[in-house]
Amino acid sequence: MDDIATRTTADTPTAAGPMRREFSMWSAAMLGFVFVSPIVAMYMVFGLGLAAAGPGFWWALVVVLIGQVLIGVTFGVLASRWPMAGGVYQWSRRLLGSAYGWFAGWAYMWTLLVTLTAVSYGGALFAAAAFDLDAENQKLMTFVGMVILAGAVLINVLGRVAVRIVGFLCLVAEVTGSVGIAIWLLCFHKVNSVSSLGSAVSWPPDTAFMATPFVLAVMFAGWSFLGFESASTLAEEVGQPKRDIPKAIVGSLIGVGLVVLFTCFAFLMAMPESAVNDADPVAATLTAYLPAPVFKAVMILFVIAYFATVVAISSAVSRIVWSYGRNGELPGSRHLSRLHPRINTPTTATVVTGAIGIALYLPFQSEQIYTLLVTFVTAGFFMSFGFPIVGLAISKLRGTWDPTEPTFLGRAGHVAGWLALVWVIVETVNVLWPRTGDPWVDWAPFIVTAALFVIGLVIRARLGLKETSQQTPETANA
Repeated sequence: MDDIATRTTADTPTAAGPMRREFSMWSAAMLGFVFVSPIVAMYMVFGLGLAAAGPGFWWALVVVLIGQVLIGVTFGVLASRWPMAGGVYQWSRRLLGSAYGWFAGWAYMWTLLVTLTAVSYGGALFAAAAFDLDAENQKLMTFVGMVILAGAVLINVLGRVAVRIVGFLCLVAEVTGSVGIAIWLLCFHKVNSVSSLGSAVSWPPDTAFMATPFVLAVMFAGWSFLGFESASTLAEEVGQPKRDIPKAIVGSLIGVGLVVLFTCFAFLMAMPESAVNDADPVAATLTAYLPAPVFKAVMILFVIAYFATVVAISSAVSRIVWSYGRNGELPGSRHLSRLHPRINTPTTATVVTGAIGIALYLPFQSEQIYTLLVTFVTAGFFMSFGFPIVGLAISKLRGTWDPTEPTFLGRAGHVAGWLALVWVIVETVNVLWPRTGDPWVDWAPFIVTAALFVIGLVIRARLGLKETSQQTPETANA
């Protein structure tokens, strides 16, 4: 068994021993796959991307997938050196010190918490189509979203076996609801030409670069491949983490990416003209070709996929919080770091994060809730990704990264790290660029980020947390 890196004093568990290694590489990859979810990845932004750039939105997905693979490989490099629960948080603190890592994890943790709310709300919209609910009733959709989120928390509280079962059900739903429907659409309902995919490459006159269709499409497509790094949160529950976690991270991303590209292509080729300007072009396309009972069955498959994604997000964020608690770096760490005595999972952290996710429905209530959540989550992920990627680049420039230690993909992995740095900066700027004209949507990510930073400073001061130096070549594995 491949032991995790030896912990420093700050990493010593405060209330429980290590978690059991009951997950395999496939389990970790399944968590990453379920978190991203081809159904969730495509359908949550398909309408937004189509409205921004037309069918050429498909090429934006290709660009984003390539950029995300660069990030995935870079995370694989870091996971092969420090395979620990906490991922972004643990890697960043070992690259540039405990304070830097604390804020990296703080940003990532809140991004995941808001994602819990965003995805469960998206699942509520598909539940409305499946069970004839009023999707325009915001209070009803909020309630359904809360029920989905609470159910996901319950699955995680029940333990790893329940999580694996839900993951398997999601895979069945994904194959049927994505690949199966895509093949059926291409075989029997193809009505559009492949040449229509070129619609996003034009640059309309008198249009600023950041407002061109393709740049907008890349911004929306940024949502589609987020969450693959969640496989790293299971590093201390996998038998051979240095070998298996990098493969799980990259493998789950590529798997989801290929399914999303294929499914999106099929819908674009089969989408009737009447569905192009519909508020939900996916549902409109399926309604045009499917009998009502079959359509409702497909919607139920979509709800299953969304539910499984919320389960995966709950698993990931609970382990981030548990990792913080183990280090004594959050209020209530003594409780947050506890593992259930029988199933050996962080149940307290799971319940607490679920409760916060439900509570987040309140401040996000607005007519633009859907766009606001997608924008904030996408920006949050890319900013969180930036912490370890920038930290790795600085560590290399300072000479505190030991290049002699074998890591994932060797030299190619380190080249990917520099390319990932460029990509994460470009896409973060693209996602955060104020372009809607609605101050609530344009500036909310900045306001919330500033507020969280101030809250973080207050928490660190109250806990009396002090900075420790960044890693040196001699202590890189400590």
